[in-house]
Amino acid sequence: MKRLIEKLQSLQNINGHLAGQIAEMFVPKIFNKGLLLSTPDHSYPEIYFIENGLARGYFIHDGQEYTSWISENGFILPTTSFFSYSRSIEYINFLKDSSGYALNLNQWNEHAKINPAYSPILLEIYEENIQNVKQREQMLRIRHAETRFLHFQKLHPELINLPIHKILASLLGIESKYLFKIKRKYRR
Repeated sequence: MKRLIEKLQSLQNINGHLAGQIAEMFVPKIFNKGLLLSTPDHSYPEIYFIENGLARGYFIHDGQEYTSWISENGFILPTTSFFSYSRSIEYINFLKDSSGYALNLNQWNEHAKINPAYSPILLEIYEENIQNVKQREQMLRIRHAETRFLHFQKLHPELINLPIHKILASLLGIESKYLFKIKRKYRR
């Protein structure tokens, strides 16, 4: 729970006492490798926090998987909108055994009715997620594959050498064989 509390305390709209209260609401979870946490047809109204592990979001287009994001730790938001109930095309699965926490958003909402300080915290978590999406979108607008790889490597050096080559290639929008060549050229 250490990483969850540290993450909550790093938020701008929270104090130490409230961070502890919110952390206590989260339920410990173990996510086995291969677990599909969410699909377009099945998504829980829960916010997850990955303490240690590896998860990814992806969608399927014309029968092929396209990775949207990869994360070793941090918050994972529900794929179906909690507020508008709009559906998503995203799947979330775990690439290795992972540990973390879950909190039902209905429970968060009930606490926010009693203590309005909960609302800006959730908004900040969602805002951080939006910033991450923008960052990935900007990365994908970098036309040259090698430059895109170097940009990603600078932002996420911990993910470059994980044994997820095809997933990384999908995330970067680079064909697998070309990513091998680029990684070899810049191997540290």
